Amino acid sequence: MRRLLLALVLAAAATQASAFDADFDISCGDPTTCQRDFHSIAGDITAALNYKALGPAEATGITGIGIAAIATYVETDDAGAWRRLTGEDVDAVGMVGAVVRKGLPFGLDVGAYYATVPGADADLYGGELRWAILEGGTAEPALAVRGTYTQSTGIDDLDYQAYGLDVSVSKGFAFLTPYAGYGYVWSELDPKVAGLDKEEIDASRFFVGLRFGLLIFDITPEYEHIDGRDSFSLLLGASF
Repeated sequence: MRRLLLALVLAAAATQASAFDADFDISCGDPTTCQRDFHSIAGDITAALNYKALGPAEATGITGIGIAAIATYVETDDAGAWRRLTGEDVDAVGMVGAVVRKGLPFGLDVGAYYATVPGADADLYGGELRWAILEGGTAEPALAVRGTYTQSTGIDDLDYQAYGLDVSVSKGFAFLTPYAGYGYVWSELDPKVAGLDKEEIDASRFFVGLRFGLLIFDITPEYEHIDGRDSFSLLLGASF
């Protein structure tokens, strides 16, 4: 299992590492634009680093466990804001990492993830608790509510944390399970540089995805729209 997880993480990292080069070393050179620019990049960071669904609403089951590699890509809304605050050309922000989920009784699932941002000294960890109100079956869809938390570590110039709440629905058809959901994210970015104040991003999010299941293996691409930005994610994993 450990070898499988490592292989999946390396595969996702190799695919995505060259796609973006976010620099979180920020400084305020022009006080007239700094806060506005920081608000813009705060939206980009929230869109990229908030906890992704990357799976249908159905319950994993009390004996079920899943492990996977994940990758996310978000184009920046204003590359000029990044250039003014970091001195670098940043066209996109993303992350690669690993997630594990475990089924519990009564339609509950818990999950945790750890990720890193390529091109930056930034790591993330987070957790989720999901309840399948309807666990789904042959004739009925699954319906779930979920709460999430994400926290950054290793970033010298800012602290990031976010809470999320969403509801999702899914319906399986043979080896395909499409799903969709809607929710809200509350994030806080606290800079550690002079001239910048804390930014709070409160944003709705809509997401759709499709899980391909083959034996124990899962491939799940997902699209999310949050705070005017488009987020693209991929999960490669296995369920037992």
